[in-house]
Amino acid sequence: MIDLPAFDTGEYEGCEFRMLDGGATLSLSIAERVPFIISFSRVRWHEFTALPNCTPDQIRTAYFKLVDLGSTGRLEAFLAADTEANKAYSSLRHFRIFLDETGCHEFLAESAWASA
Repeated sequence: MIDLPAFDTGEYEGCEFRMLDGGATLSLSIAERVPFIISFSRVRWHEFTALPNCTPDQIRTAYFKLVDLGSTGRLEAFLAADTEANKAYSSLRHFRIFLDETGCHEFLAESAWASA
C-alpha cells in the first residue's frame, strides 16, 4: 500500500511512534534524509512487536512497506466486540509495517497516508 522511498536498509536509523486524539504518526529516520512520516486516522488499536519476537509472516509481508492486510482475525474480532452504536470510524483496516532492527507495528485504523 505505501512503499518507502528507495534507500539501502543499512541507512535506516530508527523510528518514533506518536499517538494523539485517535490519530497516530510513525516517523522513520533514514540517514541524510528528512524523516519519512506515515500518518493514521482514527486508530482503534496498535501493537508493537520487537524484532526478536516477530514472526516470519510479519517480516515477509511488510518488510519496509506499509501493507493493508485485508480482513484478518484480529480485525474481525475487534469489529465483533465493538457494540457501540455510534462508532468513531466509518470502516477499519488492518495495517502492518516491519522495520528491520526495530520490529513490527500493526494498526487497526480508518486510513493511512505518507508524507516526507
